[in-house]
Amino acid sequence: MRRFLFLNCAGALLFASFFIPYTSEIWRSIDLTFFQWTNAPLKHNHFLRVFWALANHSIADWIEDVCILGFYLAAIVKTPKGLRMRRAAQLVFCALLAAATILLINRFICRDCLHLRRHSPTLQLDNAVYLSDYLTWISVKVDSNKSFPGDHATTALMFACSYAYFVRGRLALLALLYGAFLCLPRLIVGAHWLSDLVVGSGCIVLFSLTWAFLTPFADRCIARIEKGFRHFLPQFLK
Repeated sequence: MRRFLFLNCAGALLFASFFIPYTSEIWRSIDLTFFQWTNAPLKHNHFLRVFWALANHSIADWIEDVCILGFYLAAIVKTPKGLRMRRAAQLVFCALLAAATILLINRFICRDCLHLRRHSPTLQLDNAVYLSDYLTWISVKVDSNKSFPGDHATTALMFACSYAYFVRGRLALLALLYGAFLCLPRLIVGAHWLSDLVVGSGCIVLFSLTWAFLTPFADRCIARIEKGFRHFLPQFLK
């Protein structure tokens, strides 16, 4: 209970820091510094422009999903046979939790109810490197009028953190590194500010995971999922 309260209070304070006048200015300074440090090199480096453009293309989203599926399959295969069905249920729960978090918190609560909207760096800064000005042969998401919180980053962090919670070991470390990498493309091209991810997505992920894993909710859902597909999963999971 203490850990639950501490993490929720920490998340609430972090979220509030984005709106309190003094700390919001600190975040503004951090955002500008980070963006200039990561976005400015694109102006004179064609390779970086192409790399991050490809990383932001819609096809890359499909590749990322395939990689996440690969992480899931690797975790199941690595698990002893008697526990594979449980592991599969845990990972299905992780995917459902991520989808519910995006729909309920990111979109319904933050955007529809609280009307939290923010323009991305490329829509606010005159000196931002706008990839579309350099690369006309590829369609890339380089701006957003609702960058706070970041849906893509929330998905990536939900995957990485929930996966690491259950799997542990080298696969968990690789998943955390991969999740961190997935947050970079939209940051570097200017579709999001750093605080969109750290404060927006970070707080949402923290709240979602603490309420799921530090309460009986996750265990009960996983038990129901395991029971529900016991007769439908491939033989190697049993």
